[in-house]
Amino acid sequence: MQTVMPEPAGIARAQPLSGRPNWFTPGHGAAALGILVLLGLRVFAALHYRVDSDEPQHLHVVWAWANGLLQYRDVFDNHSPLFQMLCAPLFRVLGERADIIIPMRLAMIPLFFLSVWCVFKIGARLTNRPGGLVAAALTAFYPTYFFVTTEYRTDDLWVALWLVSLLILVSGKLRGQRAFWFGIVIGAAFSTSMKTTLLVISLALAAVGVLFLERLSGRRPRWREFVSPAALILAGVVIIPSALIAFFAAKGALGSMYYCIVQHNTVPGLGKWRTLGFHQFIFPLSVPPVLAAAWFLLRSHTDHTIGASRALLLLTAAFYLGLLRSYWPLVTAQDYAPLLPVFFLGILPAIWWIGNQTARLHPSCRYALPAFYLSFELYRCWQVCPLRTNDVAPFCRHLAETLRLADRDDYVMDAKGETIFRKRPFYYVLEGITIMRMKHGLIADDLPQTLVNTATNVIFPHRMSDADYAFIKDNYVEVTRTAKVAGKLLGDAEPGRSVEFNTLWPARYTVVSENGDAQGVIDGEPLSHHATLPAGAHSLQLTAGTGRVALVWAQAIERGFSPFIKRPK
Repeated sequence: MQTVMPEPAGIARAQPLSGRPNWFTPGHGAAALGILVLLGLRVFAALHYRVDSDEPQHLHVVWAWANGLLQYRDVFDNHSPLFQMLCAPLFRVLGERADIIIPMRLAMIPLFFLSVWCVFKIGARLTNRPGGLVAAALTAFYPTYFFVTTEYRTDDLWVALWLVSLLILVSGKLRGQRAFWFGIVIGAAFSTSMKTTLLVISLALAAVGVLFLERLSGRRPRWREFVSPAALILAGVVIIPSALIAFFAAKGALGSMYYCIVQHNTVPGLGKWRTLGFHQFIFPLSVPPVLAAAWFLLRSHTDHTIGASRALLLLTAAFYLGLLRSYWPLVTAQDYAPLLPVFFLGILPAIWWIGNQTARLHPSCRYALPAFYLSFELYRCWQVCPLRTNDVAPFCRHLAETLRLADRDDYVMDAKGETIFRKRPFYYVLEGITIMRMKHGLIADDLPQTLVNTATNVIFPHRMSDADYAFIKDNYVEVTRTAKVAGKLLGDAEPGRSVEFNTLWPARYTVVSENGDAQGVIDGEPLSHHATLPAGAHSLQLTAGTGRVALVWAQAIERGFSPFIKRPK
């Protein structure tokens, strides 16, 4: 006979009181105040938190969708497409603006609150409503989770879909429509991020772990009961990905889609795949103690379904963390975003048990531990993004300068799409995986020739090879702290001096001196305000001018940019 551990006092779900319902309680007031504080902090962070390089990369892809270009075929991206496709209509309405990062970040706030609401509902299901509020608060204010979901990135939608799927999973028996909709949401998560693969593997291993523990406790599940739900889940999973694959196939971009999402991201020797090490034993070594903890959770509630859900979430969080630390090649902060809510839900019964023990001293001590930890989380959030800082303003200022410097039809070379609204001449984004593929010879580093072929006059040099930097130094001059334009520094102005130089693509150029307009002749013609020079060798004879002299792309000079103007950082 199976022995069931008694439910600790205070962990059972609160029963409704008889009589008239009490619509507003101190608990409701505290929850409402917490939501308002959280909303205020989210808006502040959207306006002030530093811009991650992934954010303009995603925005550049959304810009492509909004302007009739096709992801993968016309614009490189190594993420699944659903998030960018859904954001394109809003982006198109907002238009070309230097502060585009702010409204797009603000648009992510509903996804954040959807995620927090799912954590609350799951926590309430596993313990009670106060327990759900504790799990939601600890998740929402955890610095890594708070700031990763502040950024504009695919992970905002990815995490929300993951938590919706878990809410469906624990809200009742996974049969019929519930199983089908669970599959639909998981399919949407795959269509948002291929990292869903690791989540699904962790969840599947956790389900196997729960079934194993149930057999140890004497329960023998009927395997035939899982056939129909599994088929319905699979049917739901394939719908959205299949529709997207069919869409890109119809556009002739299926090969590009496969390369960008799958092939590009699997590089031999990437990160942890490079060498053997202790990290590969983290997952197998963690399995026995985690199964032991799940054993107690499985027997921690008189309702077996709730006990099994608790064990399932704990195992999912532990297995995901173990697989991530052991085998995932590159681990970033955003990879922890789907883990943290499940982690807090997994340890929620333990938090509540500790609260019940401390409540014996005084009822107010029940929430002492979560209150203390929540205070620590708020302090860490303040350390990461103090009230006195504004790290978004420099990005908006530099984007405004770029929009003024380059027209819509001008090519602008940057690392990952930082200029957002301008075409990039080089197909690949220069992030870690691309750079490693270049080092292995899997991608040709033909950036100099690409710049020449596309007559790219504006460049933001970052994450490039030494050979690329040498080419840029010879053919571009700096006009802002981060931007360079086509041109050359020609040395000091000396009347009667002759300067020989080459241009690699035709463009309009202006010759300027440090202390005023230079005078002379270029290729035998009087030096005017600007001259269209073909590619090839040129000769400049100066008759007047002082200080240093530079040949500069004329459009930059006409719009107030010069290599001789000192600009604030």
